[in-house]
Amino acid sequence: MARKKTPQKVDDIAEAAIACFTDLGVRRTQMADVAKAAGVSAGTLYLYVTSKEALFHLAILKVCAQPLNTLALPLADPGMKTTAAIFSARTAEVRHWPALDNALKPRATVEVETLHRIGEELYDMLCEARRAIWLVDRCSSEIPEFEEMHARDLRARHRDHLASVALKAANRKGTPSPALRLAARLGIEIVAWAAMHRLRESPANNIPGLSETDARETAARSFAATLMKAAEGN
Repeated sequence: MARKKTPQKVDDIAEAAIACFTDLGVRRTQMADVAKAAGVSAGTLYLYVTSKEALFHLAILKVCAQPLNTLALPLADPGMKTTAAIFSARTAEVRHWPALDNALKPRATVEVETLHRIGEELYDMLCEARRAIWLVDRCSSEIPEFEEMHARDLRARHRDHLASVALKAANRKGTPSPALRLAARLGIEIVAWAAMHRLRESPANNIPGLSETDARETAARSFAATLMKAAEGN
């Protein structure tokens, strides 16, 4: 008797793929790992995807909130350029950073509180998109198309924009120094740890009594202070 393919099973497999790729990366993840995590046999898994690359594509579709119930099964690998393009388009779609966008305008007035608001908005974006970011952070070094996008669009561009805005806040002119660009990257990492990475730590490393509001406020303030100090010394 033919095994019936169901929308719920597609979702279960996508969730299992996200978990496995985020934990092990692409090279170390095996189809058997995902089948076990999804609670299906290896044979059943191949009813839904044709290869590990197709499985990674399914994981990206899921974290990018793309509909899975209309997919033609078994899902074929469309090529990593297509997979990366879907992730890039979703990144642009969910980006909501008005404080930074306004601060980048030529005549914008930027103060410490502006940097604080930028940090708060960054916190909110990272917190909401954390599963997608964890997945891509883990796998991008193994996939050239994702590594290029990750380095160029998700790190370098934001880092340099933040460094330029910090110069405005410090009433400095010129080009951000390497030290200031590093401070901008460190500021991003401060917010990223508070918004995302602390949530993956073991219970033994939790900070008792820390509320989400306190985490957001402390991260945004630390972000602003780090940028200001470096900009003043630029």
